[in-house]
Amino acid sequence: MFAETFVHAGGTTEGHASEAHALHLIRRAIRTGCNVIPTMDGGASITWSTLRTAPGGGIREEDRSITLVPHTPVGPLTETVRAELAAVDQNLAYPCLVEGQTVIRAGLLRIPPAATARLYGRRLVTEERGRVRLTLTARLALLVARGATPPEVTVTFVPEYASLP
Repeated sequence: MFAETFVHAGGTTEGHASEAHALHLIRRAIRTGCNVIPTMDGGASITWSTLRTAPGGGIREEDRSITLVPHTPVGPLTETVRAELAAVDQNLAYPCLVEGQTVIRAGLLRIPPAATARLYGRRLVTEERGRVRLTLTARLALLVARGATPPEVTVTFVPEYASLP
């Protein structure tokens, strides 16, 4: 879940956005040419400009924005956590019980129970259809940690843009 702040012509509107809605906003923003900037806390800032008729005639440019702030900030991503998240992202990952404790198996890697609990507790991973996947907040924070450029952010969320010249 995200706190959503939308700055528009009528002022500012605040609300909440699910992960699915936030992902939809990011993808739509990229497709329409808006600036999408991931934040270290696992959120994103979407900005664009629009032209409006000015009072008394003429046209003026106005800035608009949508800010997504996660309800549970990601916090610092150590090298170990980044490696675990990369393993989950790059492999078929699933939860399993080992000696009564939940661990994540990702390829040949078995993430220990304490680390698994931290990943779930920090909401960096979630389960979907019996598999473990990264949350949107984890993806956004990883982009910042890697120092991703705008084209990398675009390809992350709209993969079909990778094949464009």
